Amino acid sequence: MKEKEFDELTPEEKSARFQKALDDYNSGFVEEDYVLRSVASMRVEEAMEDAGRALDEFKPAQRKVIFEAADADLNLDHYLNPKFSASHMKFIMEQEMAGKDVTWLPIGKILHRSIVDKPLTREQIKRIKERIQRAEQKDSVIAELKEKKKETNGILKTKKQSREKGER
Repeated sequence: MKEKEFDELTPEEKSARFQKALDDYNSGFVEEDYVLRSVASMRVEEAMEDAGRALDEFKPAQRKVIFEAADADLNLDHYLNPKFSASHMKFIMEQEMAGKDVTWLPIGKILHRSIVDKPLTREQIKRIKERIQRAEQKDSVIAELKEKKKETNGILKTKKQSREKGER
């Protein structure tokens, strides 16, 4: 049986087709040239084409991370360097998922670094993570000290006011 042209379908049939396509899309799939494909695979294909890369330039572990990034709707341009290791790509993904700008990542109070410009070794990634963690801890310690200072100032003010009133 030959499938009817879309214009020849009844409104109910059109609505059913639309609903099926919507359900497929919400499940992460779209139909392209009568083939059901994942949205992530289409995003990867488009990004690869735009970057002038081919999927076979990447190792299976790198491909897995690229598809995870596509599923998470992250910027795929940051992952399309075959010289990046899979662990480097995962580090980029972690930072993006945390809402950080990977092209200007703060790794200290004043120091920033792009982690997508050149390949990083595991040791470099480890040092960057340690510096980020130390900087975050320092921020929280400084915030705690400022909070304690405000509390102390508040207590001192109330004592000073009570002394002015003649109380002990």
